[in-house]
Amino acid sequence: VHITVGHTGYCNIPSKRKLNAAEVTSLFWSEVSFLLNSPQDEWATSLLVFPAYDLDFDAFIEICDKIVEPSVVATKSTDYIGRAWFHPLYNADAVGHSTVIAGHAIPHKMVEQFRASSNDGNKKELHYDSLARANDLVRQTPHATINILRRSQLTKAGDYEKSLGHRGPKPNSVYVRNAVRLSDSLLGNE
Repeated sequence: VHITVGHTGYCNIPSKRKLNAAEVTSLFWSEVSFLLNSPQDEWATSLLVFPAYDLDFDAFIEICDKIVEPSVVATKSTDYIGRAWFHPLYNADAVGHSTVIAGHAIPHKMVEQFRASSNDGNKKELHYDSLARANDLVRQTPHATINILRRSQLTKAGDYEKSLGHRGPKPNSVYVRNAVRLSDSLLGNE
């Protein structure tokens, strides 16, 4: 793919106390600065882990959606970074989105629509509940985590897929395929 592969940064936050929103946001921006000031062949992406938020999905997502994400947009940092939120209790229905929102999984209904419109030759029935559960699993991790990605690498990956033309994957097909595989695994249909 000709994307520079570097190490994943890992910044484990002490789990002794739950950091407040200002501390989480400060650590986020410190890690963005570190990532963008490091050569991409040495540091490709960073993970900020917040174990003290593992049982509080709502509080973690509120910090990500209402403080971190608006600060990324306000500083026009979307030109430089991508970000994704992960959580042990990730639940797209609790997020309540019906369109793609930065940092979040694709909404269940959109995955269902992509699945219905795909021409992957695999048209077996897929129940919405198992698809929704699989879609949530895509964003469930052992700990509350913010993934910071370099925009340049995301762009190169997208450009590479486009360059494949008809030989490349159809838009969203990889995501849908993964959700279907997870769904099959949940139902024991492997």
